[in-house]
Amino acid sequence: MKTFVVATFALLLLTGAAFSQQGREAGENANTLADKQDADAYRAAQEEKKQKELDSQYKAALGRVKTPVAPPDPWADVRSAKTPLLTA
Repeated sequence: MKTFVVATFALLLLTGAAFSQQGREAGENANTLADKQDADAYRAAQEEKKQKELDSQYKAALGRVKTPVAPPDPWADVRSAKTPLLTA
């Protein structure tokens, strides 16, 4: 009976250490996990900065677009200068 208790206790100690590392990849510890989160946060900040820059460039480009004063009339040369109004 004493052997059974000791073997159970040893098994619990071994599986407890393995259970505490659940969710991590091989060779990963708490420091590498924090480094990965820091790198992800830095990458997200860089992407946000790049997106803001692209948005400002887009808005600046929209300001440079010239709006036409009058809509183009492709039939202007064919029509007479003044068309009479038809009255019935």
